[in-house]
Amino acid sequence: MAVVVVGGGAIGLQVAGRLALGGVTSALLARPSSVDALATHPLQISTPTGTQQVQLTVAASPADLREPFRHPALAVLCVKGYDTPSAITTLQALEPRLVLTLQNGIGNEEQLVAAFGPTRVIAGAITTSVEVRDPTAVVITKGGGVGLAPLDPATDLGPWLATFTQAGFPVQRYADYRAMKWSKALLNMLGNAQAAILDLSVAQIYAHPRLLALDLRAARETLAVMARMGVRPVNLPGYPAGTLALLARYLPTVALNPLLRQLVGGGRGGKEPSLLRDLRAGRTRSEGAYLYGAVAAEAAARGVPAPVNTALWRILGGIVCGESAWATYRGQPERLLAEMP
Repeated sequence: MAVVVVGGGAIGLQVAGRLALGGVTSALLARPSSVDALATHPLQISTPTGTQQVQLTVAASPADLREPFRHPALAVLCVKGYDTPSAITTLQALEPRLVLTLQNGIGNEEQLVAAFGPTRVIAGAITTSVEVRDPTAVVITKGGGVGLAPLDPATDLGPWLATFTQAGFPVQRYADYRAMKWSKALLNMLGNAQAAILDLSVAQIYAHPRLLALDLRAARETLAVMARMGVRPVNLPGYPAGTLALLARYLPTVALNPLLRQLVGGGRGGKEPSLLRDLRAGRTRSEGAYLYGAVAAEAAARGVPAPVNTALWRILGGIVCGESAWATYRGQPERLLAEMP
């Protein structure tokens, strides 16, 4: 069964590389510049225990793929949420039997279902932390695993659980895709928007008592939205999101502080938050729309107050689109706190 990974960023490179190392018949669709580099150099995957090399099958478009990668059994989507609409066009040309999304954030599954129907879509979450050194080298800074959940209960996940196990990932199946995706989003959001807005590290955010308290307020708002949806937080491979959610509900902030510092800081493996990285790169789109923006929208639709998530996305979104000057907030926690409800 052939697998095509769509997206040559950090996650896409890692997934394509580990599938190939595991002996899975796989290919990667990526940007032309990445394709040129990978066509002549093997991909290097580094971990704390060593480095492995693998030659990938790569192409810039579905039309450039050879058999057996035309109409593959599975396409694995590894692009940013804001690239989902254009990726759908690519997927329609590729015509896979099934589409698995390993994207961060809320709302990607629904877009894919609108395009392909629930019987062809699998939800996924990947919890490894990985950095791209260049188009032919990635570094896994913290191990994790892969979660899979069907959009249609009749979908047989067995072959794909086995495929990712063969590639060396710890794998877990979930019955409710929303529980898996919202739990992953909750983890992605910890420390992320504040670090981006203030241009500070997560360690700096979590060393500031009021900023840490603000992060907890945002997390508790997200949990309230999940509760209204009837979605229970779940533990993910390598990340106790469900346990953390339970503790966040009942433990006082002072008791949670050391736990959050260890979980959030250690969980990133030293990697800077994604939203901060995107701002530093000058990107004019942000996955914050699929995190804080999605929480705020769902809260409004269900009548659940979420003032912190709403304010964080308003400020971050304004910086991203150029409506607000980033310099107004960089290194100025008091300015951000003054605008919080």
